[in-house]
Amino acid sequence: MAEEHRISYVQNCAKGFGMRQIIWMCIVASAFAGCMQQDENPHWSPRTDLPAWTYDAPFYYRPSQELEPTETVGKDIGVYYVPSEYFYIHHPGGSQLVGTPRVGVWFSTDQGQTWEKGGYFGVEQTHFRFQAEMDGAHLIRFVGPGLGAARGPVPAPHRVYVVDRKAPKLALAISPPPYDEEEEKKPHVYEIGDEVSLGWAVRDANLSPESIRLESCFGKAPYRVVWSRFRGAIPPEGRRVIRIPPEASTERGFRFRIEAQDKAGNVGEAFTPVLLTVHVPESPITRPAPPVAEPFVEIPPESGEEVVRPGWPRAGSLLRGGTEIRLVWLPEAAKKYDNMLLQLSTNNALIWKTIVKGVTFGSEPIWTVPKINNRFCRLRLIAIGPGDEKILMARSPLFRIATAKDDVEVGPTPIPSAED
Repeated sequence: MAEEHRISYVQNCAKGFGMRQIIWMCIVASAFAGCMQQDENPHWSPRTDLPAWTYDAPFYYRPSQELEPTETVGKDIGVYYVPSEYFYIHHPGGSQLVGTPRVGVWFSTDQGQTWEKGGYFGVEQTHFRFQAEMDGAHLIRFVGPGLGAARGPVPAPHRVYVVDRKAPKLALAISPPPYDEEEEKKPHVYEIGDEVSLGWAVRDANLSPESIRLESCFGKAPYRVVWSRFRGAIPPEGRRVIRIPPEASTERGFRFRIEAQDKAGNVGEAFTPVLLTVHVPESPITRPAPPVAEPFVEIPPESGEEVVRPGWPRAGSLLRGGTEIRLVWLPEAAKKYDNMLLQLSTNNALIWKTIVKGVTFGSEPIWTVPKINNRFCRLRLIAIGPGDEKILMARSPLFRIATAKDDVEVGPTPIPSAED
């Protein structure tokens, strides 16, 4: 009986101890649960939320081509023109060295009155990627070792970056207008030989004056559209009087355009409407009749072996436009005449143009090949006899003239004003 009482007592004690332990553990757990703090911003990332200059990136970007200054102001302040809100600023010392104070980038958009911090160069960074919030001039100063302190009420910048994201504005007008009525229903009929007044205007704060181009073309797009550039300098604002050439009738249409570029590289264009109402004759266009042949006294060719004629074009030969040709050979019969003319034809002897006057035997005249592209060219030498008769001394076979594309003289020729 005593043994049974002891076992029952031990079991009751064990049950009491287990209950107390469970209660104690619950109290401790409740205390700890009340003291734990919750993360108010579990998604916080310093590399994402902080500015780029507060840490060093594992790698940096750099431009594929270094930006060159377009002009300079003062002694050595470079002015750079950029067509984007993002641009790269190269380190004043080449790159940020390890263990040295960081070079800071400060900028001003009000001509140096106030300055803001744009960031710092990271370790071994060569180009700082800057983002502009507006178009216009951004004055840049660097702050760091060896760069000196800013002096004066308006510190001078180290560089100037001009952000220009807008193309030049252009206007182009033609008179008479392409339509006779305001509602633009009745087209104007342009006749061959009519004079039209072409006016234009170009506006841009950073305009590159030498980039202005005035051009014309004949034909319908996209076929047979070749733009011909007007020669001479084109001012930002002006007017020209142009005579409609015969090509406008052949191609049944013509058009003008003007193009300009600013210093940042933005390109603007303006076009006149396609003028497809050029009058075309009802009868088919035929080649004009050749002029009546002139009465010539032809000198027979020299007998014997083939005569070597230095300076005279041979059959099928090619001459480059713009080169100078010296005629060393002249026929023996030319000794009798003191007044000879050297003439050139570009339509297979239909029309001749005198290019050298007063040619004499042994004078070795020099003539300049015109800047054209033509394969029906001939050269001839004629003498003026005592009775003003024309004597054909020599005539070359057909030859060609070829000129580089940039040197060809094309485009409408401006009509001089009455004052000129």
